[in-house]
Amino acid sequence: MSHVYTHSLTLVRKVTDTLGVSFEDLLARADIDLGLFNAEDTTIPSDRYYRFLDEIVRQTGNQDFGLLSGRVAYIEGFHLYMYLASICNTVKEWINTVPSASNFLGDLLLTQVRLTADHFILEVHFNENSRSARRLVTDHVLSSTAALMDGCSVLPIRPARVDLTYPQPDHTRALNDVFRAPLHFNQPVSALFYDRGILDQTLLHVSTNVYGGVKEELDVFLSDSSWGADAFSVNLYTAIRRQLPSGNCSVNSVAKQLNISSRTLQRRLKERDTSFQHFFQEVKSKLAIRYLENENLNVLDISLLLGYGGPTAFTAAFKSWFGTTPSDYRRRTELPR
Repeated sequence: MSHVYTHSLTLVRKVTDTLGVSFEDLLARADIDLGLFNAEDTTIPSDRYYRFLDEIVRQTGNQDFGLLSGRVAYIEGFHLYMYLASICNTVKEWINTVPSASNFLGDLLLTQVRLTADHFILEVHFNENSRSARRLVTDHVLSSTAALMDGCSVLPIRPARVDLTYPQPDHTRALNDVFRAPLHFNQPVSALFYDRGILDQTLLHVSTNVYGGVKEELDVFLSDSSWGADAFSVNLYTAIRRQLPSGNCSVNSVAKQLNISSRTLQRRLKERDTSFQHFFQEVKSKLAIRYLENENLNVLDISLLLGYGGPTAFTAAFKSWFGTTPSDYRRRTELPR
């Protein structure tokens, strides 16, 4: 059975509170312990999550709830995705860097990207056959993704087509307002279709303290290295930082980005009395501290930025580096108000 991060339900709470529905009552009816929200790496079984969503629809009567929670997810996650945009130049680079929006839900579903001659297609696949409350989850993921795509580029990015697996509802105004694209219902897979040309569009670089500071971050990291900020180390650091959120950073992938062989990469590191694994872990551990100092990033955000599947794996790695958990480290280093 799939599991969902309890943290994802806090986004839903912002909508239920606005609609005047008791979040605690919804949890009780779905047999979800409120105490689970005291930690950032807890999960609930998918059947309870679906019961929770079904109860929301029953109590609110709002079939467009998924669009509302997707809007909240976009607002809450904007800083994270724009942070990543600060190290990318094009939409294609950004898409290859950012963690999937579905990762924030646990292993409930999987997003896949397909390219055709004309389109870039983002598909949503559920890991279980249950159809309970799927519309809410589908609308949540697709609407937040569409908003982020449109918000990351200098030029507007709108879907060319939206496919949805559920039947056409009686009222589609909210769906049309959100997606502003032709809607196709009863499709085998829910998906957003974009013109392929958008991949080459220039990203919007937001100049603020939240998204900036990459050069300062690099200077701090390289100040601790024995060889200083030579061109090779700068390029290596940048390549690793860019690939980390994808979860697929390796000697081969980094060497490819640097246009050298993996053997050459390892040889140059050996000349500097280090190894790829050591350099890689140093980048992750230093970034972990930097990210924890940013109150706009929660532990789930940070775990995905560093390429971990979720908070549990990140917490284990952080303890191996610093002997404490990320949450405890953050509490101890908080400045008095």
